[in-house]
Amino acid sequence: MPRQGLWPGRRGAAVGGLLAVAALALVGGGGAAPALAAGSGASTTATFALQPGNTPTYVFPLVSAQFFTLVNEDQFEWIIYRPLYWFGKDGTTAYSASQSLADYPKFSVDAAGDTVASVTMKHWLWSDGQPVTSRDVEFWLNLLEANKDDWGVYVPGAWPDIIQSVTYPSSSTFVITFKAKYNVDWLFENEMSQIFPIPQHVWDKTSSSGPVGNYDETPSGAVAVYNFLNQQSHDVATYSSNPLWKVVDGPWMLKAYSPENGYTELQRNPRYPGPTTGALKTFQEEPFSSGAAEFDALREGSLDVGYLPPSDVSQVAYLKAHGYKVAPWWEWNFNYISINYNNPQVGPIFKQLYFRQALQSLIDQPSYVKDIYKGYAKPTYGPVPTTVSSDFVSSSANKNPYPFSVSHARALLRQHGWKVRPDGTSSCQDPGTGSGQCGAGIARGQQLAFRLLYTTGSVATSDEMAAIRSSAEQAGIDLTVVQQPYSTVTTTIYGCDASTGQGCSWEMGADQGWEYYAYPSGDQLFKTGGSGNSGGYSNAEADRLIDATLTESGLGPMFTYENYLAKQIPVIYLPTPAYQITVYKAGLKGVVPQDPSLNVYPETWSYGG
Repeated sequence: MPRQGLWPGRRGAAVGGLLAVAALALVGGGGAAPALAAGSGASTTATFALQPGNTPTYVFPLVSAQFFTLVNEDQFEWIIYRPLYWFGKDGTTAYSASQSLADYPKFSVDAAGDTVASVTMKHWLWSDGQPVTSRDVEFWLNLLEANKDDWGVYVPGAWPDIIQSVTYPSSSTFVITFKAKYNVDWLFENEMSQIFPIPQHVWDKTSSSGPVGNYDETPSGAVAVYNFLNQQSHDVATYSSNPLWKVVDGPWMLKAYSPENGYTELQRNPRYPGPTTGALKTFQEEPFSSGAAEFDALREGSLDVGYLPPSDVSQVAYLKAHGYKVAPWWEWNFNYISINYNNPQVGPIFKQLYFRQALQSLIDQPSYVKDIYKGYAKPTYGPVPTTVSSDFVSSSANKNPYPFSVSHARALLRQHGWKVRPDGTSSCQDPGTGSGQCGAGIARGQQLAFRLLYTTGSVATSDEMAAIRSSAEQAGIDLTVVQQPYSTVTTTIYGCDASTGQGCSWEMGADQGWEYYAYPSGDQLFKTGGSGNSGGYSNAEADRLIDATLTESGLGPMFTYENYLAKQIPVIYLPTPAYQITVYKAGLKGVVPQDPSLNVYPETWSYGG
């Protein structure tokens, strides 16, 4: 599920909401289950369930695309290492000063009209007692600049290419001059949030036996250092013993790691100066091969924090009666179906706004939320998430511009030259670009028949796709829905090269939506040529409005952009399910509110009290 900002594109497998593995058979049909332990007041250890098949596989926090996954970041790297600025506070995506390693930047505009950010760092320490300094920021920026093509979220012209120069007046200050004047909210929340101090005094080396130097200060040296650290991060068998990973600035330190299954054990970093209100000393991340196995562990009481597959939502009362609390984990994201504007056969159909309006009118979001997701989803009507409270949401964001109506979809198609065949396949009977005709590039007799790919593993998603197919049939649109693994779906829909036509045969794809970090601009998702713009949507007015969100001040440009894209329907909006239904032992404090960016904070958890 792509993430914008620090995560401008989708992140790896099964990040999607409400992973639904059918474990209901395990709990139905009688038979006494063991009582679930609620945790003892003296406990200083908590066990956290990872999603099936998702385990930490990369520790170095300058990540290539292959390892750019949620579990590697939010539930591994970011527990050990901290970015310069932290976003996630009290169940929102708000800036958290207490968890950031530097003060809020002082922004100004220089004589050339370019934005300048002056940063003062706080007095944090690495776990070996050495201070975190501007040299550690410089080290990271040097490695990034020299190796940016290997960085998983690099987009030419974006970060770090927007930087004109950086100076380091002291060990606690640095100044960035950018190449233009920018909206400082976007600049801070989406671009400067990507700064990541890393321990130069330990990592600036090119081999395990070689000395620490200043190799990063030349491009060739920075490449050599990166290659060494990248290679070391690939060596998962040494995670527990490698001295590189023992020097951290986050609240937790890696104590044990199993390369066989990804089991991870962390212990508290006593030098971490951020919020540490909890009493836990050990945090264990437990891998599972399936949702059924995880649910068994919940029933046995061996998990402190786990999750409930949505197909088993009927078991909420059971879990509550046996010592657990339940809370949906809402993510700062939105869900949709991508459509391929670059497909040579059906792309011209998708380019017609009336057709997208008809297709959106066939999505019965209220029913899907109620009947399929059992209330653990929220409607989506535009490109800015409404799953959590946010200043970015416009006053009309919760109003559906295209309510469910099969009759309206049929009427739109008939009004634009289509012979509508309910429960059959409609075809274009009046081609052309005039009023009441099918539109440019659509031939006489061309049919409304499409192949829709979606990710396997979710009962709820399968039910939703079946419901969409049924509604589409009633309007004479033939949808063939096909399940494929997450990696296959994402590889397919991100594999179209419009310049050559290679990989552009896919038509529609649902790959679990898009996750923002903080500032929900559409530059990577909907702007022409954006890295997350898998379908090739291109609209000059949308480009202009997106640019305004990056360069103009205030929230007005954001509201204008989101209201426009809600009506233009660059993608087909779907309800956005919760990331998961979290289940945690009633005696464990601090688990909620949960972070919409999917970070976890075990340093604030405690039993008893």
